[in-house]
Amino acid sequence: MKHPLAAAVLAALSLHAHAQSDEGGPAPSPRAGASAVVIYGSIDGGLRHETNVDPEGNSDTTMSSNGTFRSNRLGFRGSEDIGGGNRVNFALEMGFNAGTGALNNTSNTIFQRQAVVGLSGDWGALDLGRNYTVAYRTILAFDPFRYRYPSITYVLSSTNGIRKDNDLQYTGRFGDWTARAEWALGEVPGDTDYGTTKAVGLNYAHGGLKAGASYSIAKQNAGTGSAPAWRDYDHYALGASYDFGALTLSAGHIKQEQKTLTARANTSAWDWAGGRYEITPRFDVTAAWYRNKAYNTKATAAAAVGDARKTMYIAGVTYSLSRRTTLYAEIDRTRLEGGFASGGTTKLNQTRQSGIAAGIMHTF
Repeated sequence: MKHPLAAAVLAALSLHAHAQSDEGGPAPSPRAGASAVVIYGSIDGGLRHETNVDPEGNSDTTMSSNGTFRSNRLGFRGSEDIGGGNRVNFALEMGFNAGTGALNNTSNTIFQRQAVVGLSGDWGALDLGRNYTVAYRTILAFDPFRYRYPSITYVLSSTNGIRKDNDLQYTGRFGDWTARAEWALGEVPGDTDYGTTKAVGLNYAHGGLKAGASYSIAKQNAGTGSAPAWRDYDHYALGASYDFGALTLSAGHIKQEQKTLTARANTSAWDWAGGRYEITPRFDVTAAWYRNKAYNTKATAAAAVGDARKTMYIAGVTYSLSRRTTLYAEIDRTRLEGGFASGGTTKLNQTRQSGIAAGIMHTF
């Protein structure tokens, strides 16, 4: 392994996990207070074909090496009973490129997906580190595809950031309600507010009904590193789903706004609706409509700004070969208007795109 720190972490955790298993027999029960480490992950191999990917109208076939249906990951999690109904928990999770074996990010961050440690008990859970945002966790309950096809649908881009660094997050479960609160530190010298994100979320689940809402407020940098411009940023999300048995219907709405130097703020809105139908315990079909509208201050003719709208229709099927292995396929059609059709560093100048993808995903 090229990265010495990654090699050391994997070696230590592998030894820990091996020490807790009895080769040829069942794993021994951990002693009181011991911490058991679980190694888990998933690997996804899929192909995608998409039309009108450039101004000339060319098509492209690609292998989404970070995962077409589900993002590739390798993780370690553990928990220690410290008495009094309380536990210490941790999670370390990295993403990887299945095509090359490299990390899935250009900064070579090892645990880019998650790195948290915290306490939990009857009072709830408190986690510290790099964590999934409150908005991300709230929205998961009512996305028809449940964040599958992350590079194709629009939902992940609407989550006020999938993860936050330096994050302090509380989760409490009270009957049918789950409450969340978050404070991600900005760590900007001279101002405790710059760079921060604060959020609250509430989810309800009873019977077949699930519903949720979240609100996030942040001071995000709309400028550059050399000339920072911290601007107020507000993010609202709400939605619901209902499970009728074989059929589950979902709908959601998100709005975000960030102030600019001009009178008009940059705003975006996402709407979606869809459903999943379980034909058999192994075979299901999901279909959804997604729309992203952006109202941005126009800067230059070449920049991907200005009013824009993107509308997608997508249908997908999955078939479970086993409890851990899934075959999948999807087909989608997208309509581009305004800045989404004509913007970008290289203007797309296309109003329609069609795509199709298929592959296999295995969890472990």
